[in-house]
Amino acid sequence: MHLLRLVLGWYIKASIHVSLALVSLIAFTGRIFEIEISHHYTLALLFGSIAAYNGIKYGLEPGRHPRRVPGGSTPLVILSLLCLAASLYHLSFLPYHVWMLLMVCGGITALYAVPLKEGHRNLRSRGVLKVVLVALVWTLASLWIPVWGFPESGHWDFKIESFQRLVWVILLMLPFEIRDMHKDPPHLRTIPQRWGIGVTRKLAWAGVVLFVAATCLKDTTVSGEFFCKSLVGILMGISVTFAREQQGSYYASFWVEAIPIGAWVLLVLLQQA
Repeated sequence: MHLLRLVLGWYIKASIHVSLALVSLIAFTGRIFEIEISHHYTLALLFGSIAAYNGIKYGLEPGRHPRRVPGGSTPLVILSLLCLAASLYHLSFLPYHVWMLLMVCGGITALYAVPLKEGHRNLRSRGVLKVVLVALVWTLASLWIPVWGFPESGHWDFKIESFQRLVWVILLMLPFEIRDMHKDPPHLRTIPQRWGIGVTRKLAWAGVVLFVAATCLKDTTVSGEFFCKSLVGILMGISVTFAREQQGSYYASFWVEAIPIGAWVLLVLLQQA
């Protein structure tokens, strides 16, 4: 049991779980629009996000230290360097415009931890703006770039899916915001700090309604899409409802971040049934 907890703790804190959540959204996009997404793109994002998240959490972001990772910093550094090399390898197979768009994602991600000018605050300290920008990066990486070059995906359905993806990521972040509301400095003015936990939960359920209802506005849906998104919406609403400042070690970092992974698996099963 101790070994299992050690492995699970390292798996989460080494950013492997959150990176799998990101690539699950990429795979989800492929299923929704019935397009073949390059495995080089998926693997580049998987390995690149592991390296990027570790660099931000334990290298650039103030107050974070590698010693918090079970087993110490050396395995983390080795993993991150190997992942960076693997990401660059797979990126070499991708077209120029993908590199440019990913650089935009990387630039915003870097500003999340590093201020643009010395003496200024980073994007992480911008409260609500931080949540929106993180959702924008995830939407760009998991939806806009993969769908680029597939006109058959449909402009209207693409707009609806973009809205849903933004809402999805924002809702996924709320349990983390609630968990950290008293750990974060007051000047961050996060959503729970600004309006309180009660209002945050109401906003979350309003977001769930919009997320699910938007599916009905699409011109074309794939098999199992409405059921899958409805269940995802309910799970996200429940995850915010039961989020506490004092929550289990794995509540947000494992179970909430597992929702995109579960959504992709569920959609695959529904389409194969």
